[in-house]
Amino acid sequence: MMDNFQTKFLEEASDLVNQLEQALLTLEQDTENPALVDSIFRIMHSLKGGGGMFGFENITNFTHKLENMYDLVRQKKLKVSREMLDITFESADHITSMLNDDGSKTQQISANEEILNKRIDAVLVGDTPNNNINIVDNIESQPLKTESQITTYYIRLKPYEGIQKNGTNPFFLLDELAGLGKNKINIFDSNIPDFENFVFDETYVWWEIILATDKGIDEIKDVFIFVEDDCELEIKEICKADIFPMEGIEPLLNCRHDFPFDLDKIKTLVDTILALEKAKQESNSKNKNAGDEHIKKFAKESSISGIRVASEKIDSLMNLVSELITTQAGLNLFADNHKDNELTRITENLENISRQLRDTTFSITLIPIDYLVVRFKRLVRDLSKEVGKEIEFEARGAETELDKSLIEGISEPLMHILRNSIDHGIETSEERIAKGKNPQGKIILQAYYSGSQVVIAVTDDGKGMDLEKIKQKAIDRGLIKSDVQLSNKEILDLIFLPGFSTSDKITNISGRGVGMDVVKRKVSDIRGIVSVSTEKDEGTTITIKLPLTLSIIDGMLVRISDTDYIIPLSVIDTIFAVEHEKIKKSFNNIITIEGVQYPFYYLRDEFNIEGEAPLREEIIMVKYEDKKIGIVVDHITGEYQAVLKPLGKLYRQQDIFSGASILGDGTVALVVDTHKIINQFTKYNDN
Repeated sequence: MMDNFQTKFLEEASDLVNQLEQALLTLEQDTENPALVDSIFRIMHSLKGGGGMFGFENITNFTHKLENMYDLVRQKKLKVSREMLDITFESADHITSMLNDDGSKTQQISANEEILNKRIDAVLVGDTPNNNINIVDNIESQPLKTESQITTYYIRLKPYEGIQKNGTNPFFLLDELAGLGKNKINIFDSNIPDFENFVFDETYVWWEIILATDKGIDEIKDVFIFVEDDCELEIKEICKADIFPMEGIEPLLNCRHDFPFDLDKIKTLVDTILALEKAKQESNSKNKNAGDEHIKKFAKESSISGIRVASEKIDSLMNLVSELITTQAGLNLFADNHKDNELTRITENLENISRQLRDTTFSITLIPIDYLVVRFKRLVRDLSKEVGKEIEFEARGAETELDKSLIEGISEPLMHILRNSIDHGIETSEERIAKGKNPQGKIILQAYYSGSQVVIAVTDDGKGMDLEKIKQKAIDRGLIKSDVQLSNKEILDLIFLPGFSTSDKITNISGRGVGMDVVKRKVSDIRGIVSVSTEKDEGTTITIKLPLTLSIIDGMLVRISDTDYIIPLSVIDTIFAVEHEKIKKSFNNIITIEGVQYPFYYLRDEFNIEGEAPLREEIIMVKYEDKKIGIVVDHITGEYQAVLKPLGKLYRQQDIFSGASILGDGTVALVVDTHKIINQFTKYNDN
């Protein structure tokens, strides 16, 4: 999985370098443009963050220096100069080399980086808003305040894991230290284990501190007098001056956590300037013979393994493929009406090609659910901390792919579900311990394919839903009568009613009567189905079933009277031919086929279609939850690739139809949502 992320980072980093070069070319023509400077800074920041996240620390460390340089420009402490632009262009080449390094040029890359680092350091020190000021004079003019007897120290405090067991809180030490003078604290937290191995009274982090103080070193040591045996402690002098006001020092102290302060650079700031001329000479010598080698380098490194395409272009491609399929249907109809063998052969070949093109284009629009997982992990982490609960989040099947429009549509419903699991589902540690459970709760998001559908299930191991409480709330609100008999499933379905909530208090997370009704509505908007199951003290599972795509489906074209309909193939189990007389004589819409009884819906009656039915009709068995239910139509035309089009305003409330498709002869067929038909007709017949 990490290899996949690293590959994606390399692709994105290459794009960022290209964006960087484009921004630099524009900045060269307009050096006072703050928007361009911000753009370059953001690119550096993205490279730095991505490099650190996916294990490219060499890129992170290098781009951190460039980020500091452009941050000073943003703060108007530094002006864009020719030297700065030259360095950045060469740095872009250097980053490209690092991205493409297979290990054979590591030594050469390191040598080049050393030269660039010296040149960057020189700019940070000497290139002030007054471009005519002498670099050495600029250093000498810094307010070092040696007369004030302020000394700057470097302190490294690394507590042993058991320090808190002796009654010592390391944060009190940091607080006392901060009272001695100006300071900058850098935290290292990469050793924090996962929740399963986390011990709350052990210390996994450590710190670096830069401290400018007029106190002596003995007074600093007094802060740690009682913990000397419980930690690794290093205190050393940097210089007899307050370095914090110095120009060029601030960026060096703004290190991202888990990356140590560069003490060598801080202590050898002046030496860097002396090395400037040598660095420039080395750079000029290197660039003299760059011509042909530069061309060869980029010819080799610019081979394209993948491309990134704008979403608008993909949407346009899908629309064109949809139109092609519609046109293909018209061509098929024309070929059927003109019995020409050559035309039939060409039509069949074209149909095969268009189907392959459809599948390939469709695959381009797919995005792994993992795209959402990082966001969900952060949500669980932040909200569980807010409500004081220990909760672990686990994602399974995150490589499962969905149409990008479905990914966008499912994000908010899943957020609602996770919020409810955190706030209502998972108990506090004390409650879980009292029930004999692990004090740490768990939420699992699982995704997998089921035929032509994607199933996403969110399961928590909390207290489950109280069915009696749900029913009583519904009675209190007048949603159902007190004497009504409901199955467990029917009770659970009540939570999807607008404004329904069992929460006794309002919180920042949930309990405002908004949530599960929103989930159902938004899932329905993308032709999905949501269901819930629960067990007392075992937990709750909310399951969402979605189509793979919203634009093109494989369907079964059927007809009732003179009207065409399309039923998605994904829901069809079997098809039987049945005499009309047998259907009319059936009791309570139950029919026996091959010794098995099936409930069915007679669409002629349900749709109020007049006219005489054929003597022999077709009953299509569709999957509904864990059952098979029959849908009776006049006859079946055959399989059909349906390009879905949205219904107009007049049909917006008819949610039993998920869209329409234009047939080859130009007529329109409605796409039937069998799940909603069964739901709606069941409620209608019950009433």
